[in-house]
Amino acid sequence: MPKTALTAKFIRLPVEGGRLPVAPAFDDFLDVSRMAVLELGMQKGNLDPEQGYFEAEKARDLIRRVDDFNQVCRRAGIPVIHAGSEYRSGGLDLCNAQHVRITPLSGKKPFPNTEMEAGSPLCAFATHVAQSDYTLLSAKRHNAFEGSDLEFLLKVLDRRILLLVGAGLDCLGMGTGFCGMCKDFKCLMVEDLFLPYFEDLGEECARAATLFIGLVVKGEELAAEIRANAAGEE
Repeated sequence: MPKTALTAKFIRLPVEGGRLPVAPAFDDFLDVSRMAVLELGMQKGNLDPEQGYFEAEKARDLIRRVDDFNQVCRRAGIPVIHAGSEYRSGGLDLCNAQHVRITPLSGKKPFPNTEMEAGSPLCAFATHVAQSDYTLLSAKRHNAFEGSDLEFLLKVLDRRILLLVGAGLDCLGMGTGFCGMCKDFKCLMVEDLFLPYFEDLGEECARAATLFIGLVVKGEELAAEIRANAAGEE
């Protein structure tokens, strides 16, 4: 049973502030023993200010807050999976990718960084990777399940609830979230720990996620629920 008054955003429901308690209707989304953090897009190639994807202050703040959240999860026994991209040299992995053609029409570079080729320091994660964490660098598109062994890893870890955090809510978050939902994973989108590439799309993506993907929650509330669960099991 939930230990705190965790709320989630619910669009198109006549509720004050657009938020409702998660419990009791969604108690099954809060089983800590089935949770895994899925961190997306948090590589140096995406977050280094010199690469020009995010403002330096926003990038530093996101890294700090995601690191703090990940540590709360580790202490509760929740595995942390850092998912990212590492492309073959020469552009082979991206030769048929449509986003590298479409995104530049907006005046911005394709995301994730197409220069994150094998052996490049840009492929390293900007967040702390603990010894107990898992890393995955085989994602080639805006969906961490595509072309990777993410689903296999989640299966052997016996985890069916995904806590989605990172950079690129509007591309990586939505693509992975939709795929996870279609595979019957329970998804919790942590909206204040997931930075959109196009800032004006953040709220729109969060709204869409409430209708089609899963629960859209706040990081501090979810962390408090996880802490409370861990304390209750001691």
